Amino acid sequence: MVRQVRSTLSVSVAPAKLSAVVLAVVAASSAMAADNGLQRYSPGIGGSDMTTPLVPGWYVQMPMVAYHANKVKGNDGKDAVSAALVTPDPANAQQTALFNAAGYAAGVTATYKTKLKAETYALQPRVTYLGTNRLFGANVGFTAMLPLVRRKLDLSAQDVSVPDAFRTSITGVLTAMNGGNATLGGAAAAGAIGNIQAGVAAKVSAASSATLGFGDVEVSPVLHWEIGDHQAVTFAPTIVLPTGDYDATTRTNAGYGNFFTFRPSVQYAYIGDGWDVGARLVLSFNTRNKDNGYFSGNVANVDWQAMKFVSDDVRVGLQGYFVRQYTNDTQDLSGYSTVQQQTLAKAIVNGNKISVNGVGPAVGWLKNGGEMLIEGKFLKEFDARNRTEGQAVWLTVSKPL
Repeated sequence: MVRQVRSTLSVSVAPAKLSAVVLAVVAASSAMAADNGLQRYSPGIGGSDMTTPLVPGWYVQMPMVAYHANKVKGNDGKDAVSAALVTPDPANAQQTALFNAAGYAAGVTATYKTKLKAETYALQPRVTYLGTNRLFGANVGFTAMLPLVRRKLDLSAQDVSVPDAFRTSITGVLTAMNGGNATLGGAAAAGAIGNIQAGVAAKVSAASSATLGFGDVEVSPVLHWEIGDHQAVTFAPTIVLPTGDYDATTRTNAGYGNFFTFRPSVQYAYIGDGWDVGARLVLSFNTRNKDNGYFSGNVANVDWQAMKFVSDDVRVGLQGYFVRQYTNDTQDLSGYSTVQQQTLAKAIVNGNKISVNGVGPAVGWLKNGGEMLIEGKFLKEFDARNRTEGQAVWLTVSKPL
């Protein structure tokens, strides 16, 4: 889900001005499926809760994550290349005539590489209750979570360029406007192109932002089966509500948009005398964002963990995740004004399907045989598509009440 945003950009080009009515700014991401390249689920959040016993009672968890990324990948897995369509200002007859004479009445597309520094810090407190009542043979309970999120995104454009054909054409036009003097024409063209490059870079940088606020509430019933031989299965059909702070015109938000997500998950755990292993399959189904007409495609997440006790209270192991989007993003701006469409429209290339993998070490400390569990892990992402690629440090405190 690499995102592109429509907006207005004015850049100075001697002897007039240019206005970019379509400027692509690549979105940054930590984890959670909505537009702006984000996903409404934190890959890697599953951990000790997948590989420790779950018995009736109350539980509190406090997962804390620090996610950092300085790469954004395109559909081919390489550094993403973005584009800005720079068009003449309709109110400027001289500028319009210049672009018309050069054969670019509809504007010229400048391309650039987006460099970013994306940071997300989040507290994700969760309360879970598992009762003794049974349904379909499972213990029944519920769980709820309300995150507190700090996001920061610094953007810059590098290697801004225009097509060689545009450079040649506008040089010829400006040479003719300067009485056939190729030196003056070349200098004027270089200045105009330089101003386009500077204007695009300034617009991309202006999209940098930061936010702090509460995210979206998620609630779910819980069904937990003990299926014998140290094995258990847990089912949680989660609903995520659009309660978080959100502004469709900004790049960073604590919430993910004015839409709902149905997110069922199935978890398997084997808790034995040697290795404890667990895996969780999560599917995300989104409604359309009412604030910008964007529909984020369905996403599958798999979190997994394998842990082994190396002493009575310490265990170590490996954890990872897979993220795959399997339906396309779409956007419907019918009913929005022309200005709103220019501001909110996002480019969709090959469905903007995201994917990424992550893996890393984990270590846990169990206090007094289960009084409290503290777990830390470092997860490194690789093979990203249409999203950021970074790394996350997690610290989770879990305690039965």
